[in-house]
Amino acid sequence: MDACYGASIESESNNFRDEPPPNALPHGLWDQLSPWLKKQQERFSSSPFLLGHCIVCGENSAFFCSDTLLARESFVCTVCLTTSRFRSMARGILRAVSEQTGVEAASLSELSRTEIGRTFRVYDTQLPFYYHMCSYPLPDLLAAVRGVEVQLSRYRPLDEPGSHIDGKPNFTNQNLECLTFADASFDLVMTSDVMEHVRLDDIAHREIRRVLKPGGVYIFTVPHTRAAHGTMNRVVIHDPLDPAKDEYVMEKEFHGDANDLQNAALSYRVYGTELDEKLQKLGFHVDYTRQDFPESGIVNTELFYCLVQR
Repeated sequence: MDACYGASIESESNNFRDEPPPNALPHGLWDQLSPWLKKQQERFSSSPFLLGHCIVCGENSAFFCSDTLLARESFVCTVCLTTSRFRSMARGILRAVSEQTGVEAASLSELSRTEIGRTFRVYDTQLPFYYHMCSYPLPDLLAAVRGVEVQLSRYRPLDEPGSHIDGKPNFTNQNLECLTFADASFDLVMTSDVMEHVRLDDIAHREIRRVLKPGGVYIFTVPHTRAAHGTMNRVVIHDPLDPAKDEYVMEKEFHGDANDLQNAALSYRVYGTELDEKLQKLGFHVDYTRQDFPESGIVNTELFYCLVQR
């Protein structure tokens, strides 16, 4: 299904009665979809929407946007409830799997029904979750792929590093600044809006580089701007060994975080383009994109695709 944008069912129908907009759906298909879309608009409070094909669940879907100013956190898929940001991550996953194993898939759902001819190890710092209006099923879909092993983590500073959480061997206590994994452990590492919350992010990026295999990939999203080179630090760290000496030069900002027991994670920074340079110095080839893929409900959403050069 080609992408098609609509502000409401009524206005979209009126467009077809007059002159159809570019990429508009044929009258017959629109007539079939209209009753279903009306139900979805009630569900999503009459938000604007895109029609397309989801690269997570693999279904034809509508992507509803409740906040056009924060599109990356919106454009929710009516089927799997992923957002634009999570589908951007999925796009990177499918590319990494294809380039490293030769296995092609149009969606993570399709990938979950395939087999990779070797062990492919993934470390995702984000736990899967399934809320009423938003979900993050990416680790579960990856774990369903035959040949893929997925490691998940949560940071509990009072617990022993590397200890198993909830008795699960693939769920451990990890500090990104000092990972317990061996060198060259993973083919793919994923962080999604995590690094702005890590106090010593340069050290964390070195750790991510350390645990990736040659030819491995680090994909991530993070709040940043391409209009500035330098990083805007909300907190100045005067002594890496002493958090008590941190200086809060801006008002404290907290983001919702499903990994945090209080659902609030302190934001230390907003990155500029110097982030690319720092990653390159660690041995990554950085491929940054902010291209819209409206047919997948991906709008105004970045993706860093960082390849460990052999």
